[in-house]
Amino acid sequence: MNTANLIHTMLTTSTGTHMLDSGGDNGRNWQRNQSKTLADFNAEPEAVLDWYCKRDDAGNIIEAHPEVTVSLFHKLTSGVIWQDDFCREFNAMPCDDWHGGAYYGISSEQSEWLDMRGFVQPHGNEGWNTYNWENNFSQVIQGHNLELEGEPYVLIQIHGGADVRGGYTDAKLFRLADYAEHYAVLTDDCFFGVENADGEDITLDWHGEWLADGTCASDEDFLAFAKACDGNAVTGHQNNDY
Repeated sequence: MNTANLIHTMLTTSTGTHMLDSGGDNGRNWQRNQSKTLADFNAEPEAVLDWYCKRDDAGNIIEAHPEVTVSLFHKLTSGVIWQDDFCREFNAMPCDDWHGGAYYGISSEQSEWLDMRGFVQPHGNEGWNTYNWENNFSQVIQGHNLELEGEPYVLIQIHGGADVRGGYTDAKLFRLADYAEHYAVLTDDCFFGVENADGEDITLDWHGEWLADGTCASDEDFLAFAKACDGNAVTGHQNNDY
């Protein structure tokens, strides 16, 4: 299974339900993704910029606040991760339990497999979850950073549930792209552009903070952009420069 198909499978895999979670009948991520094909995910924008606007009595935008969503599918299929032979062998193994010791979402057998082949966590226990900091991915992921003979790998689980404390897929193993550091998997950098009424291009970049023309964006920059698009959502692109 190639990486795009594997990510699609992870995004659409049932991670279960529980009567006490907040997913209701059909509100979990995996349920919302069930009808989406690989082509559907590919056709979705890489990033979307939404606006929360305050208008005056005449309908003019007088205040604007941005909110961005970065497609997890496009991020994980951007080339930042891929599968070598080790990954394919690991990902083909059954995961019959989650008794993987120091690792989330893998079986005891898979944990032993990693140890026997020399995979290590280079800086101790490096488990992480994107819910624990500001992140704009369309779904939460968690995982562990690994190395094999100095080459970076990562275990990734996708959150398919409602309550972030549960509802994760089994972990899958990926190798990072050449020259990519582990943090490259977690960056949600993206950029957007519109044309205002005077025909001028206006841009906003998300790079851990909002930037306009290379400097920290101001409320005036947000207002100018929101007026140019009349407060409507704008699609953009990810900046996966690793």
